[in-house]
Amino acid sequence: MKKHVILLIILVFGINLTFSQTRAEKKAIKKEKQEQEYVAVKTLLETSKFTFEADWATTQGGKRISLIGNPNFLKVNDTITEADLPYFGVAHMAAYGDDGGIKFEGPYKEYQLSYNDKKQTGTVKYSINNDSENFKVTLTVYGPDTATLTVYCSNRNSITFDGNIEPLKKKEKA
Repeated sequence: MKKHVILLIILVFGINLTFSQTRAEKKAIKKEKQEQEYVAVKTLLETSKFTFEADWATTQGGKRISLIGNPNFLKVNDTITEADLPYFGVAHMAAYGDDGGIKFEGPYKEYQLSYNDKKQTGTVKYSINNDSENFKVTLTVYGPDTATLTVYCSNRNSITFDGNIEPLKKKEKA
């Protein structure tokens, strides 16, 4: 009986060792996946055709607000950008009759695209104006669908949004 138990234990460990991957293999697979995701991020940002949708907003004071279920977006399409984002925070000067959100549409200025190969992130920076305010936009993309958007405003405190980025969808013709 003792021989059977020892034989069974040896078989279980032997089978487990033959089917499992080594740490080096797992690490190589993970590194390859990260490289592929980084290439996807670069490709997406270089097309200049993408949409960002926020799930969370963080005020300059550190308050975090869920935006899940609330429509919001930032679109970049070649040289045109459009945004409709909520704003929570301190406004130093507000436009009369404004709903309080961050809204702009038109051509952007001072567009910069940069990459951090060590952290495998891509960053897009640009500025844009609407009728009453100047905005500096910084979008940092961490993965093929994860990004952080920071908007610096001339008349209110900055705000940061965490959410998803995806390629701009083409409009279907009717």
